[in-house]
Amino acid sequence: MKANAFLRLLVGWLYLTMLNPGPGHADETHFTAHDVLNGVAPGDCQGSNYIRVALDGREDCLRFYGAQAEPTNRPPLVFLEGDVISVAQPRTYPPAWQVGEFYRRLNPKLMQKEADLYSAATARTFVNLARPGTFGSSGHHLERRRPREVALVNAALDALKARFGWAQINLAGFSGGGHLVGALLARRDDIGCAVIASGNVAVRQRGVERGLSADVTGYEDFVDPIEHAAEIGRRPPMRVVILTDPADRIVEAKFQNMFAVALRTAGVAVEQRLVAAADPDHHNLRSAAIIAGLACADR
Repeated sequence: MKANAFLRLLVGWLYLTMLNPGPGHADETHFTAHDVLNGVAPGDCQGSNYIRVALDGREDCLRFYGAQAEPTNRPPLVFLEGDVISVAQPRTYPPAWQVGEFYRRLNPKLMQKEADLYSAATARTFVNLARPGTFGSSGHHLERRRPREVALVNAALDALKARFGWAQINLAGFSGGGHLVGALLARRDDIGCAVIASGNVAVRQRGVERGLSADVTGYEDFVDPIEHAAEIGRRPPMRVVILTDPADRIVEAKFQNMFAVALRTAGVAVEQRLVAAADPDHHNLRSAAIIAGLACADR
């Protein structure tokens, strides 16, 4: 069986396992909508799978799920999840948010199990770094795409590198995680391969076409990756892969295409692949992002 075909089967099996946890996971507390909608305090930040980050006099504690594989000189893949909320009432402003049912079915044990399996099956270090306010990290998910989220994740990557002795990292992100990957490209010079799947990488233009003067979150101080294309070009990663479903109804393909063109204009090596997502909104390329990230890391 070819490697990519095996990866597709692995991701599919993991997806089913995560959505249908067996009785062995009953002792784990599931993630809650309350924490997502109301924010999570840092807590004591104890444990080997937490990172304490202090910015502007405020501390946060980011959680990660991962496994380090041998040989350790191969760059790790760090994955960033998509948003776990969607608009419940589209015509209200600020919007009323709802947390996806899938999120409330997950717990830390399942997240770690997924990371262990990816690492063992591909002989690659795999880390799922939880974004602020989600999957066990402190912070407020309603404030995503703002400078603090980008800065916290950037600092957490520095801390992971220092802790595990990594010289280079590979990044993959889906949807809101893809936005973060795009934003981080302008801040870092240690990224080998970057995968952005269904990424909201032209935030301002997407808002303008929806008649908004701010991001859909209601905040005006959003980080817009496309506006930093020239900075990315000054210290580009070795490779950028953009995964797009042409029929995407959440982040329309034209906005993803704009980012690809902007990066190429800035001299960045970009490969944009058209991928058919299986969900009704043609948006969920989470599995594809992980597959591409693991495959890209071997080139």
